[in-house]
Amino acid sequence: MKNELTFDELALIAGGHTAFQLLWSGIQLGLFDFLSRNPGKTKGEISKEIGLEPQPTRILLVGLATLRLIEKEGDYYKNSAIVNQLLVSDNPENMINVLGWQHYIVYPGEMDFLESLQANSNVGLRHFKGNEDNLYARLSHEPKLEKIFHNAMSSLSNSANKLLASSVNFNDIHHLVDAGGGDGTNAITLAKANPDLKLTIFDAPSVCNRAKQNITKENLSDRVNTYPGNFFETDFPPNIDAILFGHMMTIWSPQKDTSLLRKAYEALPKGGKVIIFNMMANDDDIGPMATALGSPYFLSIATGEGMMYSWSDYEKFLANAGFKKTQRTELPRNHGVLIGIK
Repeated sequence: MKNELTFDELALIAGGHTAFQLLWSGIQLGLFDFLSRNPGKTKGEISKEIGLEPQPTRILLVGLATLRLIEKEGDYYKNSAIVNQLLVSDNPENMINVLGWQHYIVYPGEMDFLESLQANSNVGLRHFKGNEDNLYARLSHEPKLEKIFHNAMSSLSNSANKLLASSVNFNDIHHLVDAGGGDGTNAITLAKANPDLKLTIFDAPSVCNRAKQNITKENLSDRVNTYPGNFFETDFPPNIDAILFGHMMTIWSPQKDTSLLRKAYEALPKGGKVIIFNMMANDDDIGPMATALGSPYFLSIATGEGMMYSWSDYEKFLANAGFKKTQRTELPRNHGVLIGIK
């Protein structure tokens, strides 16, 4: 029998917003950075370093220690191992930008999650300037939020793309289109790992401009190009033999995903591949946790129609688009690669 939910676990769920605020405050006050450099500090030393009075310092430390983000031994505090890995600013693996996206974009919009469920629409989009029907278009009206969003997506890509580069054999692929390739993080990682691979980033004009700058910085302009457009409306580039959808298909409905995959199928030659790279939900619709907590964002804010889909969902989309053969590859951090072959 599965372990039943405990009172403390229920309390953590019910107080999830408070738990996040404790975490975010530890980052913003520089506490985790300080304890990374100086483990074993007292409450008084911490209070002086982060600029808080004793009572607020105690409240913060009690919360963080109870959440096991920091460890208390006698009168001395230090970071937990996972905090040193993921929440310290000078660690290249840190996820601080992702938490910024949560703080400034996800939390405000998900205040309307209940209404979004009832309306089957992204009601939480009302918190962002503009009249467009999705978050990605509205962010262009708020440069600060747009930068926060793209920094977060780049951070997610940096940690995940190493998994993609090491798990997929690109030797038989000559020209790969990165559909929705963003600022070029995906393409740059793959180009460095595969010196014979040509890549084209297919995204909105403003995003392609940002990608061009990053490509130039990496001296990869001879192998990585951009192709501005809307891949629901614009034809895919010519002379391609693979299309990558990395962290993209969670955005749209099953109908739109299937339509987009059918368009990709028609653009590919026989033997061409479509590569779906994403966090994958389990086929039984229970977990993993990251996918369970990710889906509400797509409903209540992003587009009002997507979610974290399961392996079997994507296999159904691919089959309905015409792909007869698929390959699953499970990866760490709840990620996976699903390849459809024409």
